[in-house]
Amino acid sequence: IIVGYPLYYQEPFQRQFYINDLTISHPFAKTQRVNNKMLSVYSIIVPLVSIVLIVAFLGDPRHRWYLLYASVLGLFLSVSLTNVFTDFIKNWIGRLRPDFLARCKPRPGLPIDTLLNASEVCTTKNVSRLLDGFRTTPSGHSSQSFAGLGYLYLWLCGQLLTEFPQSGIWRKLVSLVPLVGALVIALSRTQDYRHHFIDVILGSALGYVIASYTYRIFFPSIDSPLPFKPLFDDSDVTLDDYKGHSENAELDPLTA
Repeated sequence: IIVGYPLYYQEPFQRQFYINDLTISHPFAKTQRVNNKMLSVYSIIVPLVSIVLIVAFLGDPRHRWYLLYASVLGLFLSVSLTNVFTDFIKNWIGRLRPDFLARCKPRPGLPIDTLLNASEVCTTKNVSRLLDGFRTTPSGHSSQSFAGLGYLYLWLCGQLLTEFPQSGIWRKLVSLVPLVGALVIALSRTQDYRHHFIDVILGSALGYVIASYTYRIFFPSIDSPLPFKPLFDDSDVTLDDYKGHSENAELDPLTA
């Protein structure tokens, strides 16, 4: 947070543009389908509450507190790292948003097919909105949603043993819900004309890669013999303790 806050407000590279570029001529949406406040709810609060509830009701008492600690720390690390990288790349690339001209409000009579500078032709008084128009790549909503909800997806896969052959399909479907939610949030950015499709793709990939990396810091891979047990956990929880949660009472750890 200490690093990311000033990084977000750093002035981005102001790339030149054509006044007749249709890709940056979309209207500015005053009401977004998923605003910044709701993004925090979906990508941080929802995974956090889900983790707390599942650990409280289903976590083994012998490692419940360490499981909660490792899970929550991984979530916040995933989101915070993603935001830092996203904001740095945004300001460094300086690509224009699809609604840039609506933010710029260029003065009339400008030549077409001529590269222009925002500082010379834009008439808007809202400087912060104008500068934000240079921060389209990658999509921050996409990266943060996949950082939080993508982490929750991996966490659910580990806790519900989705990769075990004996596990029911319902476990996989429940685990996929966060990824579907992240995808909906990411696509909404193109519907609001805040981002190009490539921004959404890059942001989603960035968020999920960082989520996978941070998840593996604290947990083994989801197809490991003990995917539900945090790393560095010295409790005596074993796979045998989870046989009762499986549809197959004869679950064999070695086979799994």
